[in-house]
Amino acid sequence: MPQQFYSTGAATPVGIPSVDTRVVGTAAVLFATGMVYLTRTVHIQQAMLFLVGGVIGLLLYHASFGFTSSWRVFIADRRGTGLRAQMLMLAAACLLFFPVLASGTPIFTDSVRGNVDPLGLSVAAGAFLFGVGMQLGGG
Repeated sequence: MPQQFYSTGAATPVGIPSVDTRVVGTAAVLFATGMVYLTRTVHIQQAMLFLVGGVIGLLLYHASFGFTSSWRVFIADRRGTGLRAQMLMLAAACLLFFPVLASGTPIFTDSVRGNVDPLGLSVAAGAFLFGVGMQLGGG
């Protein structure tokens, strides 16, 4: 059964979810602040990666596309569409990335190689933030 959205005001027609402009504005300000900070302290490339990662994260969050939700829907409702999409993305990533990694040829300006570093405080902090994000995202 398709999901129905109902409007609470006359400005938004039935079937289209309303957009909270405060949330969108706050996200835009935070992205802009993060980009300015990264541009000044690191490099413009890091700022652009921050923007791309943040926008893709927001899109995936609002699409409810994630590993946990796909498994939950598969187990609870017996719908495997999300799992099939994940497997397709994993297969595409392997087909595109593994040959490049195996060849070691440069892409853009740097050569592609595996990078293994010891665990540090940054990994622990990143894992903690990932866990907080998963809880906030309903995972």
